[in-house]
Amino acid sequence: MFKSFSRLLPIIIFFSSLFCAEVTKSEINDPVFANKKRIPTSYLNSRKDLEDYIIGVGDELYIEFYPALELSSFFSVNEEGEVYLPRLNEVNVTGLTTSELEKLLEENYSEFLIAPDIKVRIAIFKETKVIVTGEVRYPGSYTFPAYKSASSSDFFNFEKKPQNNEIEKSYFPELEKNNFENPLEQKFAVELYSKSSQNISDVIRRAGGITSLSDLSRIEIIRDVPLGKGGGKKIAVVNLNEFLNEFESVNDLRIFDGDQIFIPTLKNKNKKQIAKSVITGLSPRFVEVNIYGRIENPGTFKIPLEGTLSDAIDITGPIKPLSGKVVLIRYSSDGSIETKKISYSATAPRGSKRNPYLKEGDLITIKNSVLGKTTGILREITEPLQGIYFTKELIESFGD
Repeated sequence: MFKSFSRLLPIIIFFSSLFCAEVTKSEINDPVFANKKRIPTSYLNSRKDLEDYIIGVGDELYIEFYPALELSSFFSVNEEGEVYLPRLNEVNVTGLTTSELEKLLEENYSEFLIAPDIKVRIAIFKETKVIVTGEVRYPGSYTFPAYKSASSSDFFNFEKKPQNNEIEKSYFPELEKNNFENPLEQKFAVELYSKSSQNISDVIRRAGGITSLSDLSRIEIIRDVPLGKGGGKKIAVVNLNEFLNEFESVNDLRIFDGDQIFIPTLKNKNKKQIAKSVITGLSPRFVEVNIYGRIENPGTFKIPLEGTLSDAIDITGPIKPLSGKVVLIRYSSDGSIETKKISYSATAPRGSKRNPYLKEGDLITIKNSVLGKTTGILREITEPLQGIYFTKELIESFGD
């Protein structure tokens, strides 16, 4: 019995493998199963992140002319918001998107070229100026440097193919390739520009990070609308909470020049998000404060984010005897200088009036007490008398 079964075992395994293969094959051929696995062709479509990017002063454009490819080159947007183009001379481009500029150029160049097809791409993005307000540590205006496009290498590797186009020669007889050489290649060569764009999280970092009252679920972004879409402003509300858990977020939108970002205030403090923001890099780990006066080691020191006055004094050493009140000087959110006199207590609760949280750049001075001042005055009075007494004693000792 056992011997006969052992002979049939290889046959059973063989037919079982065929059955499994057929099942797998049928699943692959099943349209329902295939639809679950297939990536839609729309996935390849451009995200069009720059669809509403508005061209302005400082942008560097790469314009490709077809069929006149020898005219393709780099063009700088000057202080007047214009670029100098062959045949058209000065052309105002500020306030337009790349797609709007393409349409206008094709209309203008149709006078000189047959069925012109013109492509406009941003080679270098201008400086990005952003205003951030609301519940961040340092609200204000921030400027990010110009940066080159990630696809800039495609522009430089582009080889212009020779064209036998009599129309181009007849309409542009005086134009040579050298007439439109642009110094942009030098700029790229010496790496004068940063290598990436900026997002909402980058702005928050520049503004000193979030606070325990920052509501990341309702961040408002106010952005300029292109002229072709009616102009004006538009507002978007994004949720950036997942950034604290996943280190990134699809809602961490790219910022454009002129954007305004507002971060609302929570009704109740959320202290846990401070620790998360430090781990994810949304907030700095340390802040620098300056502490002087009657302490052991005056100077500039780093303390942890949301550190208090007691943390700073622990680092600088104990307060000297006969010391008085502590004076805190800092810039407020409106740019004015704020001065506070603090009756410091090391045992006071963190964040209280007697042991406040410190911010980047705070200046702390520990003053003399009334008794300390009196002692100083007496020392100034008695020191000259002590000198006279010691001089008298010295003269008498020589006489002996």
